[in-house]
Amino acid sequence: MKSEIIYIAGIESETQKAQIEQHLHAFHGVQEVVVDILHGEIRIKFETPASLNNLEKEVYDLGYEILY
Repeated sequence: MKSEIIYIAGIESETQKAQIEQHLHAFHGVQEVVVDILHGEIRIKFETPASLNNLEKEVYDLGYEILY
């Protein structure tokens, strides 16, 4: 299992946090998602078939900018 942090811009509310968490939890292979609004971080644990690139694309498609 991999554990990664995705840094994002544009998250400001609990509603956005819940949207991201629910969306990523539904992705096959994702085990855990924690969104930190204060630091603009998504801490995520996943395994194949999920990949960091696919998960970052999902976050981008929700309208958030991936910082690095």
